[in-house]
Amino acid sequence: MIAIVATALVGILAILAILAVLAVGIAITVFWIWMLVDAIRNDRIGGWSRVLWTVLIWFTHIIGAVIYFFFGRRTSIRTA
Repeated sequence: MIAIVATALVGILAILAILAVLAVGIAITVFWIWMLVDAIRNDRIGGWSRVLWTVLIWFTHIIGAVIYFFFGRRTSIRTA
């Protein structure tokens, strides 16, 4: 009887772990897409900066998106 309960508990925990990993993966993908779209549409960055941020996010995925989130979103266009 205890073995059956333990087996069921392990099965439930495995399913919960899979769902947690899936949820984190979906959240990371949504964040990556959000940062990519923001880099493309951000009016505060222009010209080659926009292209470089987009390429950085595209090729470095989540690391580039996190870097853009903390440093790129706040950049403004500098006029000489």
